[in-house]
Amino acid sequence: MSASFQSVLSQAAGALGQGRFQEAARLVQPWAQPPQERPQALQILGLAQAGLKQFDSAEAALRRLLELTPNDAAARVNLGHVQLERGHAQAAVQTLDQALTLDPQLAAAHFNRGLALMKLNQPEAAIAGFARAAQLAPDRPDPLYNQAMALHQLGRHSETQALAEQVTARWSGFAQGWNLLGMTWQKQGSPKKALDAYQRAQRANPRLADAWLNAAQVLVRLKDRAQARAAAERAVLLAPDYVPALRTLGAVLWSDDAGDEEAAFPWFDKAHRLDPEDALVRFYLLGRDVKHCNWAGLDVYMPTLHDLVRQDQSVEMEPFRLLSLPFTPAELRDATAGICATRFAGLPRLDPQVGWGGAIGRPRPQKLRIGYFSADFHNHATMYLMAGLFEAHDKSRFETIGICLGHYGERPDDAMRARVRKAFDRFETAGDENDDQLLALARELDLHIAVDLKGHTKDSRMAVFAQRVAPVQMHYIGYPGTLGMPGAIDYQVADRVLVPVQARPFYTEKIIELPDSYQVNDRQRVIDLVVPSRMELGLPDDAFVFCCFNNNYKITRDVFGLWTQLLKGKEGSVLWLLADNDAAARNLKQAARDAGVEPGRIIFAQRAELPQHLARHAQADLFLDTLPYNAHTTTSDALWAGLPVLTRMGETFASRVGASLLTACNLPELITRTPQEYLERAKELAYDPQQLKAIRQKLKDTRLQVPLFDTARFTRHIERAYDLAWERFAQGLPPDHITVPQ
Repeated sequence: MSASFQSVLSQAAGALGQGRFQEAARLVQPWAQPPQERPQALQILGLAQAGLKQFDSAEAALRRLLELTPNDAAARVNLGHVQLERGHAQAAVQTLDQALTLDPQLAAAHFNRGLALMKLNQPEAAIAGFARAAQLAPDRPDPLYNQAMALHQLGRHSETQALAEQVTARWSGFAQGWNLLGMTWQKQGSPKKALDAYQRAQRANPRLADAWLNAAQVLVRLKDRAQARAAAERAVLLAPDYVPALRTLGAVLWSDDAGDEEAAFPWFDKAHRLDPEDALVRFYLLGRDVKHCNWAGLDVYMPTLHDLVRQDQSVEMEPFRLLSLPFTPAELRDATAGICATRFAGLPRLDPQVGWGGAIGRPRPQKLRIGYFSADFHNHATMYLMAGLFEAHDKSRFETIGICLGHYGERPDDAMRARVRKAFDRFETAGDENDDQLLALARELDLHIAVDLKGHTKDSRMAVFAQRVAPVQMHYIGYPGTLGMPGAIDYQVADRVLVPVQARPFYTEKIIELPDSYQVNDRQRVIDLVVPSRMELGLPDDAFVFCCFNNNYKITRDVFGLWTQLLKGKEGSVLWLLADNDAAARNLKQAARDAGVEPGRIIFAQRAELPQHLARHAQADLFLDTLPYNAHTTTSDALWAGLPVLTRMGETFASRVGASLLTACNLPELITRTPQEYLERAKELAYDPQQLKAIRQKLKDTRLQVPLFDTARFTRHIERAYDLAWERFAQGLPPDHITVPQ
């Protein structure tokens, strides 16, 4: 080697090591060309060009190097890295396999091979490479960290936590390790521990955008919106074109009822421009348009969403948001099951006949121990329905335990929370427990039947149900559709109208068919004795009042089109809707104008406390239901208050609730099946005040006799369902459809 080349090589290596890639490439360029090309020069040139992100040129230089030195394992490692950067992950795996054949002790080859397998969405295979790299390079945090990341992707959170704790203990200044530990705690339902880890990551590296955006997500859950916004804005400041940071800031600004939607959606729009394929961003934009009744916007996103669902690529979506959209029962089942299969992959599941096999073959215990899991043990629609059930349970045959998943902090109990606490034999507050702690607590309770009341809604803990807390697990009332968790949720409580026999294949659960409606109701719902006048409510005294107090996201273009036809056909009539958000109100009024209806005939009611809300129903004439997402508790409210509800029945769970409730009220004459039938029936009732008056009188006279509002009757039925489900398990039989007799 000539002295001049040795000197240039030394200078180039120094420049490369200091990140001066342009200088390093310039220095070795003369010795990287025929006829005097030198392997060392090609090696530095390839690495320098890779540093400059000139990956095509880098790969060409490294391939020429391998022609000169085919047994150079390190060169193959570098080539594999460049191929990975170019997006050629499969080629990178093959190149790195060749490197390991030449030298099995190359830590970098094992490590890069793991990275390539992660790109190929093969985290299970990647783990071995990272683990071997950690053995060969014990002084580096990267291999252990990436092994933990692979476990995290597989949903193996306990193993991820153990490795992340090992990384942070050995390398306390390694910010990514703290960030991953926070992600693990967040996934396990421990927001305070997650926040502490994210803040440690921020102190270790204040420029790590992921630590700030992850902290923002946790701060939203902890109800600290000001700090959440500050953290998300810091993430965007650090990485202005980083889509996860942009979407997190948008989500923080939009969170909760006090969210700033106008400030939120420019960030979603920017994220969408940067990455039109980001499913979460598209889902947020779709959610905005649904909530705002922006049907033109839905036209833009729905075709893509349909494609994602049909191609089983909906794993980033929240299943709940699909229920108000025009999907078939089969599409909802497949999309929800696909989401759950990914979300809960890798979680260990206890076999009921192994974990609770001692109960098989034994007689029924004197008391079946029923655990109700919910975050809604407070003034909430679910409790307005269920409180009476908890009180009506036969305490001689059932022991009931409430497992509260909500985050209430130091707030005192509201009236409903105090009431349901008293109704349970035992009440556990577990909202701040992580998944492992909640799992341990639930199993220590030695439940016979665990009843989930949340499904895929806010603050649910379905990862715990995925691992099983009881030999029999079922879902009731919180989520109107299949949960898509075969082997975890054994039963879905329904009725023959809600889930007819021919619809059972669209559920991953077995159906418990109750004899009346699936919906329990509490007879203690109070209606305020003071009925506000129409003038006080902003309604014309002499108008026929059509109403719908559903959340506005349930109002579709097709449904509103039928409503405007009714308004045009019934002179002097008005449509009374819930004031959900200003954007929806503007869009609905504009839609009325476009249909030839004076916008002033669309009147909005502000939210009110339940007794006052029930009382004002007296000033409406006919409640008009929505499709494909019916009114649920809202229908019961109207019927309890004596207001007739006209529904249209569809094919999905959410679209058949109205028919279920009306059947249990002995009002089949208010159930329709087609748009034309719905329209004609509404016209008939609007033009026949005597018929409408007769229905109102029937509701008034039979309210305390019909099955829908007979809490004690419902309680006996669901207790019989629990008995039958337990009998199957105790006989060693798998779950199967159960029909509860009258």
